[in-house]
Amino acid sequence: MGSVETVPAAALELSFEKFQNVIASGLRGSEKVHHSVNPSDKSLLWDVPIATERDLDEAVEIAREAFKSWSKTTWAHRQDVLGKMRDELAKRVPEFAKLLSLEGGKPANTIRDWGGYGVCWYFGLSWRHLPLELPLVLAMGKLAAALLTGNTIIIKPSPFTPYSILKFTEMVQQYLPPGVLQALNGDDRLGPMMTEHPGIDKISFTGSTATGKRVLQAAGKTLKRVTLELGGNSACIICPDVDVVKVAPLVALGAFFNSGQLCVASKRLFVHESIYQEMLEELTNVVKGWKVGGTAEEGVMLGPVQNEMQYNIVKGFFEDCAVNGYEFAIGGKAVGNESGFVIQPAIINNPPSHSRIVKEEPFGPIVPMMPWSTEEELIPRVNDTRTGLGGSVYCADIDRANRIASQIEAGTVWINSFERPLAQAFFAGHKESGLGGELGRHGLLSYMNPQVIHLYKTDVGKAAKL
Repeated sequence: MGSVETVPAAALELSFEKFQNVIASGLRGSEKVHHSVNPSDKSLLWDVPIATERDLDEAVEIAREAFKSWSKTTWAHRQDVLGKMRDELAKRVPEFAKLLSLEGGKPANTIRDWGGYGVCWYFGLSWRHLPLELPLVLAMGKLAAALLTGNTIIIKPSPFTPYSILKFTEMVQQYLPPGVLQALNGDDRLGPMMTEHPGIDKISFTGSTATGKRVLQAAGKTLKRVTLELGGNSACIICPDVDVVKVAPLVALGAFFNSGQLCVASKRLFVHESIYQEMLEELTNVVKGWKVGGTAEEGVMLGPVQNEMQYNIVKGFFEDCAVNGYEFAIGGKAVGNESGFVIQPAIINNPPSHSRIVKEEPFGPIVPMMPWSTEEELIPRVNDTRTGLGGSVYCADIDRANRIASQIEAGTVWINSFERPLAQAFFAGHKESGLGGELGRHGLLSYMNPQVIHLYKTDVGKAAKL
């Protein structure tokens, strides 16, 4: 069963209601399609093609050919191309904001504008997998670094949120040679095909720890270079010297932004016992003041969980807490509604350390809050996890904040802020939260192969003839 004809992207007007895979610089459909669902109301979104093995083979061949010339362009030229892509995206912010709202369940008022030297050999062809929670934002970090360092790329979006990635890739073809940036949407067979494909040199994957392990195992067959950004169970630590009224809104954002669907979100709250009750009350009041609902509603702060599978996983955490008799400081009575995947946020008051809500990552709007008394008993509890992606510390005493932060076994720790990665800072996970890292100047190196050349002053020339 073959794929259908490829149409040059330049020949078609950009439409935000038609979506196709991007191969070379053309748009290609497929004999098989699927669609995502609007998580606010479960309505069906647009059809998207399912790439075939033939599509993948062709995209890889084209990318490897494009690499020969793209990798030889100058750093300044590639910077200029990225600048044009950025400007093009800036012109289309309203359209992409609507798209992200429909496919990802993000309230429109929470969507913002998106707005090194070394002697290295480039990797060549890279594959990127983008997760569902922030598809376009995460794509930019990977895409910019890979293109800047001279790589060619095939992006595979999450099947739950394929639209913004496919449309962005289509939109920027005008600035790139054919095959430098391609995008393939597929079913559950495409990812394994890409990780094992002998023509792909590097994989950058963001997603669950379980899937990341499978990616690493498959990539080992051809010893591909791999970067993994995986799950986390980040701790948020609140010290006794903070102003609860100032800190509570920040803690609430760290725990519940994007309805808790953020890999570095605060997923365990540790509050000093001397301010515990005060913080619980203030945090509850902050969250109660937010409107929760579908993205079509005005003034919504928290939208739905992105898909039915994750909705059921999060519901399982609610049910486990209820069955075990844990106290809901807020939420828990009405988990969601039948029309969409909206879940009212919940705070679980002081569940036991062995409970599922403390030990596992729900990836949804439910978070445990627990008291602590001394740093000596706190730090082992914070580090009692198989993951180590992020963490945060709120403390007026900066020396103490740094002392606590340095003991957290995680790749990134924020002091007096909720978790918000910066493009200028290297981002990597410890333990089972990942392998390697990205972003920042150091992150560019993950898309490059080092080479050392030794030059000796040995005289190897032919002796002059007399």
